[in-house]
Amino acid sequence: MTSLLSLAVLFTPFVIAQNSTVSKATSISVAHWWLSESELKSATVLKKHLSQYNLDWKNISADDNSTTGYLGNIQSWLTQSQRPDAAIVIGSSAFAHNSAEHFLQLDQVAEEQSWEDVIPYAIQATSKHKGHWISAPFNNHSTNWLWLNKTLFSQLDLPEPETWNDLIAVLDRAKQLGIPALVTLNSDWQQTQLFEMLLVATAGMESYRRIFIDNKIIETEDKRQLLTTFLRLKQISRYFSDNTLKSTWNEASDLLGQGKVLMQINGSWVNSELKNLGWKADEDYLCLRFPDTQGAYIFNSDHFVFFKNGPAAAKNQRQMARALLDKEFQRDLSMVSGAAPVRVDISTKGFDNCTKKNVHDLRMANMRNAVIPMISNPKLLKIVSDYLALKTTAEQASELTLALFTQITIDNKANAGLSDAD
Repeated sequence: MTSLLSLAVLFTPFVIAQNSTVSKATSISVAHWWLSESELKSATVLKKHLSQYNLDWKNISADDNSTTGYLGNIQSWLTQSQRPDAAIVIGSSAFAHNSAEHFLQLDQVAEEQSWEDVIPYAIQATSKHKGHWISAPFNNHSTNWLWLNKTLFSQLDLPEPETWNDLIAVLDRAKQLGIPALVTLNSDWQQTQLFEMLLVATAGMESYRRIFIDNKIIETEDKRQLLTTFLRLKQISRYFSDNTLKSTWNEASDLLGQGKVLMQINGSWVNSELKNLGWKADEDYLCLRFPDTQGAYIFNSDHFVFFKNGPAAAKNQRQMARALLDKEFQRDLSMVSGAAPVRVDISTKGFDNCTKKNVHDLRMANMRNAVIPMISNPKLLKIVSDYLALKTTAEQASELTLALFTQITIDNKANAGLSDAD
């Protein structure tokens, strides 16, 4: 999957695959985190469509899917002359105040392709800085999903879980029957995704938006809701299965498909991994919204940013941006990735039911202003992972989270003041 954003300075080495046959005029170097088999299919689709725009892909891939490593490299490239032409990020909002000047503006392409008319507003907000497009969104994953092995679930003789209590009943029944219940979330980005789902389920979408997006803190109320959320996170972690303790997310998806674990809580990229492994939606596995988050669409939109590498590079970079929002590419990518197209005007004909549901949920949520971003804050990742590692208590984790977003409120006001001064 797509790793979460982090601007840490722990760098992971990258492997640059040189292609001596590529002409310099049409070569474009692309940094990405696509490593699993299903993710590499996305890369293949993009390469194909780039060739139709007379662009040849020069690969710069991560050695692993480390959050801190990948984005650490991006942060380092901001001040280097030798850097890729394009790099995947999850949105560009995390770079808005200290990095936007390093990225090529894409307003010309956005106007040509009417991006403002076909891209959901919430995703547009993560693509712009001071009104200018500085990234090209190209897909839209949703994080608040449950994936169930259908055969194992049928053995529980329980209805599909719709509430928190339903979910715990399912997990308890699985344990009673000796069925490994839940895929272990081994990385900080997966753990934090679950925390975000639990906050929406516990406090509601508007509280999530107010705390994490609008940063309008109501201290007593929000601390209470955060405390409940952390306690639920610890409760659900007790169902993590021993046979997935060392699994990557995609390895765990394979175990789910094989019937070696009942449930995985992760984003819509799981669908593409299961399909790639030969499993079929509705026949072998089920896709359900995480209980008590129905109606909310927590999104994780992949974008490409383009470093300012001079006029010659800019021409090719804008061509790549055009390719990313091309309707044919949008459809082809969704077929292999399980993500919803970032454009809302793409036909779902031929999509499997889980991808169709993802697209439908996005369109409905967009009309209700219920499309909300995942939080890509590296400090929140640490708070959540430290808590699950028993380095802090639920009370301490709640206080740290509240302090973090209170400080973000202060910083945003300061940045707004600087912008006004400009």
